[in-house]
Amino acid sequence: MSSPADLANVPVVDIDASGRFKYVLVKVYTSDVKQDAGEFAYFVRGHAWGEYHSDIYDKFESQIAELGLDSECAGGGRIEHQPEQKKIEVFGYSQGYGRADHKITADLIKKKYPDCEVTTSNEGY
Repeated sequence: MSSPADLANVPVVDIDASGRFKYVLVKVYTSDVKQDAGEFAYFVRGHAWGEYHSDIYDKFESQIAELGLDSECAGGGRIEHQPEQKKIEVFGYSQGYGRADHKITADLIKKKYPDCEVTTSNEGY
């Protein structure tokens, strides 16, 4: 298994520059213990090219697998990124993976986009 250092070049948040799109919250395990007690890090991926949440997760999962790391999708939803208004909304759910913890997602996005107002809602699909 790889080490956390292998994740150093993997962006924690990778979302489209603008628009409304699906996203997934991914838990990447950094130890051999694949359970909540194990060491892990969260990553956010959101892209308009993903017709399904699984399209986005599958691509990220293959990238992580190349590093020798395991991952699991911790849920999904939607993101509306309005860079002109400096607003990002995290909302909704994934039919396949369930609702991601939008607070975790929002906290990670705030670190990458500190000048944006990031809000969450469980409304919408």
